[in-house]
Amino acid sequence: MAEMIPAWLLAGFARSVAAEGGTAPRDVAQSVGTELAQRWMDAQRHFHNLDYLKTTLENVDILSEQARDVDAIRLAVWYHGAIFDVSKAAVERGEAGLNVLSSADYAADSLAELGVHEAQIEKIAELIRGLHRHQAVDDIDAQVLSDADLCILAADPQEYLEYLRAIRREYAAYDEARFISARSKVIGSLLNRPQLFWTHGAAGWEEQARENLRAELERLEKTGTAGLEIAGAGADATTQTGVIPAAAPASELSPAPGEVAVTVPGTKPEAGDLSETAPRAADEEDIDEPDEVNPYAPPDEADLGSTLENVAEAMDTMVMKALKPAEVGLKPLSDVQE
Repeated sequence: MAEMIPAWLLAGFARSVAAEGGTAPRDVAQSVGTELAQRWMDAQRHFHNLDYLKTTLENVDILSEQARDVDAIRLAVWYHGAIFDVSKAAVERGEAGLNVLSSADYAADSLAELGVHEAQIEKIAELIRGLHRHQAVDDIDAQVLSDADLCILAADPQEYLEYLRAIRREYAAYDEARFISARSKVIGSLLNRPQLFWTHGAAGWEEQARENLRAELERLEKTGTAGLEIAGAGADATTQTGVIPAAAPASELSPAPGEVAVTVPGTKPEAGDLSETAPRAADEEDIDEPDEVNPYAPPDEADLGSTLENVAEAMDTMVMKALKPAEVGLKPLSDVQE
């Protein structure tokens, strides 16, 4: 399974650990990243999977100019889904889905072993806890994390439908009535908020997100989850992840006491909550893409060189046209009498 994890993803994890003061050797940090990535690849995860992790990291990168400590946010993304269980037993206990609070504790222990400073460990743990019902509104880094996590909500209609299918598949342990009830409560809670997104970079997603939520609520009230189930036990639910450029918020919202909350990509659902964002359930072929490019890598030198050459050529042409003797009315130096 480890061979299916992109090398750039693990390298990015190790860089963030080092940036936060981690003293563990790079290979040790990467081995911890591998273990975390394998957790995201668990067979139960049809939405909150490795694709979801990568997408949320990309969303953070898109909003990074507004962040103070982007590496702390990235590590919060890595760890916020460490504890995940959608088994029938977890459903009966009311603890199904991503458990952000338990994941925050897990992160604190893991980061301590990697030698990260205590103050940074507490910050990262607090960022993760802030995803619990997405109530962190005072800290800009918490806002960036929340917006990146909820990105799927603003996806285009078809992508949003795929997200819903993945979520329904991930929460297959819920019967029809309970799923509809839990999901409807989460949607209602979101729609009652004065705003879904906090950062300037995500402000444009608000209207599309609310349209998607209203449409979903209407659908649940009229037809339930008809059309959301994926036929065939072995079928793959390939849902598009909510990348910010596509206006698709991703994150999970913990339910209020007594409610089952929807889990959105990038956040941990509270006990018994239904993930609100559903990153596409990636099969192994999707995860091990040989041509995949690290979004944090510098641009390809060949492409960059080609671009610069084109610019230089265009500028040379413009200059030559501007200085053309016939156009400027000047004689060649050879014709000038001394």
